[in-house]
Amino acid sequence: MSEVLETRVVSRKTARDGKHEISGATAVRLRALPSPLSVMVDGVSDRATVASMPCTCRPEAHEHWFIESDALRSLEAGREATTSISVDGRTIDIRTTAGR
Repeated sequence: MSEVLETRVVSRKTARDGKHEISGATAVRLRALPSPLSVMVDGVSDRATVASMPCTCRPEAHEHWFIESDALRSLEAGREATTSISVDGRTIDIRTTAGR
């Protein structure tokens, strides 16, 4: 059993670069866990970190948050990805659905 943290579409800007964008709230939750994180991406096990990137896509300064892992390079832009955390709080699970 796991707890769903969020569901979002894999961005065309980060597909194939080993990053998956997450909300600030999810970033806060994951940054409280010991690093590196254990991650499962569509059944592939790897290690991951949480990172931020300053952004200028809006007039006000802000940050975008990402999970970074080599296993995330397999994500395809446009697919919906659900990010969950295992009941033991140690493993992040990212699963994708069919593309749009």
